[in-house]
Amino acid sequence: MRISKYYGLNIYNSKGRYVGIVNDVILDFQDGDVFGLAVGQERGLENIAVPYSDVLAVGDIAIVKAMEKKKE
Repeated sequence: MRISKYYGLNIYNSKGRYVGIVNDVILDFQDGDVFGLAVGQERGLENIAVPYSDVLAVGDIAIVKAMEKKKE
């Protein structure tokens, strides 16, 4: 898949919850691989980075692993 196809993709987690959209692709220039995805939300929330190892599928949308909730 071309890197340009990632931009603007909606991202959902493996539990079906909306995460945001792909704002940028983070590359590892030493290995020539995709390192992660920069994810933003339309609601003005802070951008987050998702390691590419957490990406489960990419097509019309991207699916990433759901984060574990921290136990307090």
